[in-house]
Amino acid sequence: MHSISLRFTQELTQRLNHMSIRSTRYKVALFRPLNLDQQPGEYNLTDVQTENTEFAFNIMFERNNPESEWRLVTPLKFTD
Repeated sequence: MHSISLRFTQELTQRLNHMSIRSTRYKVALFRPLNLDQQPGEYNLTDVQTENTEFAFNIMFERNNPESEWRLVTPLKFTD
């Protein structure tokens, strides 16, 4: 199971709530730094792909209708 910062997922959810997305499901790709000196789990995830990052995993958000709030539906272990 992947682990992710609870604060990071809350920030992502807030950003999604401010975006004009018409669907009720939305997938977000997460990336991690390419720094090979770090141990697994010691990296910071981002939703921005650059030349210094690599794909880590996807997470899925959903909502009941286009006017409701987004919620995370991917099972994750939260860290802080």
